[in-house]
Amino acid sequence: MTPIDGIVRLKYLPIFLLVKLDRTRTSQLPGLDACVIPVEPVCKSHRIHYKTSEGSDAMRTIKRHQFPMTSAYAFTDYRTQGQTLPYVIVDIAKPPSGGLNLFNLYVALSRSSGRETIRLLRDFEDTLFKSTHAADLLAEDDRLLLLDGETVAWWSRIAVSKAL
Repeated sequence: MTPIDGIVRLKYLPIFLLVKLDRTRTSQLPGLDACVIPVEPVCKSHRIHYKTSEGSDAMRTIKRHQFPMTSAYAFTDYRTQGQTLPYVIVDIAKPPSGGLNLFNLYVALSRSSGRETIRLLRDFEDTLFKSTHAADLLAEDDRLLLLDGETVAWWSRIAVSKAL
């Protein structure tokens, strides 16, 4: 594996990548710094249907090994979580697309130090505060908790095999 023009071409994917996140609620894994998580590659198969040059139908299966990661940057109301801001102006009106839930409302309304330092930009529907948590959000929290446990178990197996 020699770099050519600053590019290193690997014959095989690494067993895992270590990714450092700015903020995360994942468990700290033994032997890794805080906020560092291992990401292992996944293999996905896709079937494609196409017509041959003779006009008959054909099908191929394509396998792809890659790391399940996409570079991205987002700025949301959750970006302010854990912060207390001196003055806050909050808009809790229904957005043009998507929607608001109790998580959004809590985060937006709990950033200031009190009633004197928070202002609402406009009127809002008070039915927002009478709703329950969305089932898909609760299911996603459960899914992430399960994945966290699986990652801890997987990393423990890797760490034990390295020690031997």
